[in-house]
Amino acid sequence: MLQVLVVATTLSLCAVANAQSVNLDFDTGVAGWRVVLDGVMGGRSTGRVTQPEAGILRFAGELSLENNGGFSQTQTTLPEASLKGATGIQARVRGDGRTYQFDVRCSDVRMMAGSFQTNFTTVAGEWVTIELPFEQFRLYSFGRLVPNAPKLTPARVESIGVTLGDKKPGAFQLDIDFVRAMGPKVDTPASRADLASVAKSAGLTTLLSLVELSGLQLPAGGRVTIFAPTNEAFAAIPADKVKFLTSEAGRATLQAILKNHILPMAIDSGSLLQRRGVLALSGQNLVIDGEALKIAGASLLKTDVPFDSGVVYVIDRVMIPETRSVAEVVSQDPRLSTLLKLVVTAGLAEQLGSANEGPWTVLAPSNDAFAALGEETIKALMADPSQLASVLSAHVIPSRIRRSDMITQRSARTLLGRDAVSFALVDGNITVAGAGIITADVEASNGVIHIIDRVLVPAPSTAKDMPAQAMKASALSVSSLVELAIERGVPIFNDGNPAACAAIYEVTVSAIIDLASDVVGNEAVESLRLAFAEGQAEKDASKRAWIFRRAMDRVYEEATRRSLR
Repeated sequence: MLQVLVVATTLSLCAVANAQSVNLDFDTGVAGWRVVLDGVMGGRSTGRVTQPEAGILRFAGELSLENNGGFSQTQTTLPEASLKGATGIQARVRGDGRTYQFDVRCSDVRMMAGSFQTNFTTVAGEWVTIELPFEQFRLYSFGRLVPNAPKLTPARVESIGVTLGDKKPGAFQLDIDFVRAMGPKVDTPASRADLASVAKSAGLTTLLSLVELSGLQLPAGGRVTIFAPTNEAFAAIPADKVKFLTSEAGRATLQAILKNHILPMAIDSGSLLQRRGVLALSGQNLVIDGEALKIAGASLLKTDVPFDSGVVYVIDRVMIPETRSVAEVVSQDPRLSTLLKLVVTAGLAEQLGSANEGPWTVLAPSNDAFAALGEETIKALMADPSQLASVLSAHVIPSRIRRSDMITQRSARTLLGRDAVSFALVDGNITVAGAGIITADVEASNGVIHIIDRVLVPAPSTAKDMPAQAMKASALSVSSLVELAIERGVPIFNDGNPAACAAIYEVTVSAIIDLASDVVGNEAVESLRLAFAEGQAEKDASKRAWIFRRAMDRVYEEATRRSLR
């Protein structure tokens, strides 16, 4: 039985009094958001606002630099004085790695093509919460900074919006979960609307104690949804687990569990139960069964209990987040034993393990999918580390893509692939490069797994010819591996995601170590091993990427020199 000290205090999760009322969560649609394009100046960029799912605004299109164009914008009008007393804007966004501008227009500053702007950078395929203090905004007109400009006056804000104008032609996509105002945080005394008071009146004393013990903080200035397990639900946790969670060593795990019960938005039951799933602060997807009134397997006992900073739902079990890595999940699924054997042979197990935070999306062929290739093909792949690494890399995407993202995203570039893997809707089912999905959205601590029914390799003319083709396929050279890695990694690094770039380089260095001794010699391989160990020990993602990059550059130079002999 769970026994922890009940702390009678106002928690760090206490309510916040905000001096503003703007809270756009798109649960009722995206009406009122309009698009402004560079066509007004002769440009050819496109843009559109849609709602791919309840509660999400999607701004997507294609940026064109033709005819001196190069911007696409969406904006909406706000009621007068709705941002009075606010100190900034908070939003939860999922982008494509590009840098956008948040625009604010004020009624007291009338200027042709003028608006207050500040930049924010997105992480490709990942939800992030951004905070944009008004003091960071600067006045621009036709893309130029206005000298001696007045400061932004929150009470005079009349419209807000998002602009893309990064001078990079091509498709773009930005999803927005919410946009809300930030205000001065003032801790309020306990009241019937205070979270601590609400929880105590509902008998959720264990939750209060664990929150206090963990030191968990809610997103600053934001509204949230909390799924609160009952005391009985916490009591069902094994005693040894409780002892660990309440120790200093278990604090991070305790925080991860609590974050799995919090959504970074306030959502009522009517909207919640219409969704297939929601993303918790833990980063993991909580599956919703609207008919059974369940979330992640937990039954909803009470719904829509309001408190100062959002809404509380009482549930009958603790929703433990997945703590196993992608590699661990694969190793423990009997349907993926062949994939596991190949991953270990290729030396990719460590890259998909807990030491590498990813995130990864793994398109995992089932045992039956590999069996369809034939035993000779599997043996040929295991005998050819270069070809094996090439095939497996076609099944790994260096970002987290869930089933719900596939249709709207349409495609994604794989780890070392030159071409993107495509997603399509066929007869009501989503396919991945033509392969069917057997099981979608298998969560892992550092990514997500989709079990598929076919291996993603070029289709042979006949099944009989496949073993011969695999045996005859030329090995991917060391030089080609490096070129592919740099081609994939440099844009990601330059877009502000050094961790994802480092992960790509790390996989490449590991693959080269396994196959390069005959190509560049044992001395070069030993140098790679030292760099590999140094990179894995480096905590800073940017430095880690450069360690691997310099190692690849050296082996590339040696491989090129030998090829010219």
